[in-house]
Amino acid sequence: MKKLFKTLSIAILAITSINTIQAQDYDHHRDWDSEWDDNDQHRKSHRRENMFDKKDFGLVLALNNFDAAVDMPELSTWQSRYVALQWRRNNKLITGRHVDVALGTGLEFAWNNLMMRYDEQYFEAGNISDFELVDETLIKSKLVNNFVNIPVMLQFGFKESNFRLGIGAYGGVRINSYQKFEDAYGKFKEKGEYNLRRFNYGLMAEAGRGDVRLFAKYDMQPLFNDNNPINANVFSIGLRL
Repeated sequence: MKKLFKTLSIAILAITSINTIQAQDYDHHRDWDSEWDDNDQHRKSHRRENMFDKKDFGLVLALNNFDAAVDMPELSTWQSRYVALQWRRNNKLITGRHVDVALGTGLEFAWNNLMMRYDEQYFEAGNISDFELVDETLIKSKLVNNFVNIPVMLQFGFKESNFRLGIGAYGGVRINSYQKFEDAYGKFKEKGEYNLRRFNYGLMAEAGRGDVRLFAKYDMQPLFNDNNPINANVFSIGLRL
């Protein structure tokens, strides 16, 4: 009986010792894992993310007008629209704690619509272009020129306010131009060069919070070639979505 009691006591003491060692080992590993997780979270919290995605697509919706156009036809402001599809690749220059900087380059397809306010149309006379008042009442009369542009935009992102600012320039080539009319009898389209400038360049800027930003563009070159009797620079103001 004493031998059985002694054996049970030794077994209980051994089991208790093993459990104590396992508990201490578990606590040690748990503390180590907790410390590792804390360090990992600490590293993640200090890993800075840039505000600008590597690839960016934008839709520009803006209104066109002439800059100091004394001899140009008056435009219907709300119907003279600039529409562009922009594909941009952002090269991240600085990823800071408060400010990020990226250089965006890419490709843009643009539609420049210049809608006349009155019953007027452009006409070609040799190597010049002018406009005239027509006899019939026109529902719509607009000049459209399509461009392929290459914009370059230096962008600044302010993390605390999620505010983004971009300033840059662009250069492009006109790939198509035509006039579009609409009267009581239907719609008509007339293709032509109209002595419009083939190549153009200018300045552009955007600013805003998040993905919706104010957009502005100014053509440094006049709309028509230098020998044209009428001419003006075009500027556009709107949104980039």
